[in-house]
Amino acid sequence: MNRETLISITTTVIFLTSIVFASCGLSIDNTQPEIDPIDDQTLEINDTRKIRVNITDADIDDTHSINAFSDNLIVAIVLVDGDALTIIANTAGIATITVTATDDSTQDNAISMPVTFQVTVNAPPISKGICVAGMTLQPGESCTYTVDQVPITFYVNPDNQGCRKTDHTYTTEIFGLPVTIKVEFLCADEKITGEEINIRGDNPFDIDFHASKNRDGSWTIDKIP
Repeated sequence: MNRETLISITTTVIFLTSIVFASCGLSIDNTQPEIDPIDDQTLEINDTRKIRVNITDADIDDTHSINAFSDNLIVAIVLVDGDALTIIANTAGIATITVTATDDSTQDNAISMPVTFQVTVNAPPISKGICVAGMTLQPGESCTYTVDQVPITFYVNPDNQGCRKTDHTYTTEIFGLPVTIKVEFLCADEKITGEEINIRGDNPFDIDFHASKNRDGSWTIDKIP
């Protein structure tokens, strides 16, 4: 076998290999995108929450589309808005959300591996009226107090956390610039001392409110502003 024949055979093998890769729709030039893990979420009925989806792709020029679906639409639905998901809680229960990202390469590895997270929807806590010092709340119970005409709900969630919730929007300064912040809820595992938040401004959660968790999972209010 002479040199010309070897070159011809080598060229044929390379050509056939290219055909095999092309017929399988594979590309060694495209990198499969990846989605960062998404934490499980806990909401109440009728709550909505927006979650940012972070995509990693070595092909920095690729653009991506996100697809997401819920396995239990009765409990929660998910909407895609650019690079974010909006979770809408419908009824009490648990739903699993599956998320994938697709790049614009049109290759087989254009779709990321799916990422899943769990959404737990709880019924709203039962109100025990106005919060007073010495009041004890069981999981699923709440009370309300007011600071500077801003209503705040204190409640114990099913995970035995003590939480405060408000729809209040307040302003503060960050690096000398005014910033508007909406505080939805803040939860603690063992104790609330009024020292949890370092941001200062018109945030009513900064007000001196004390509560502590009991051994049975209930919480007792120690101090009201």
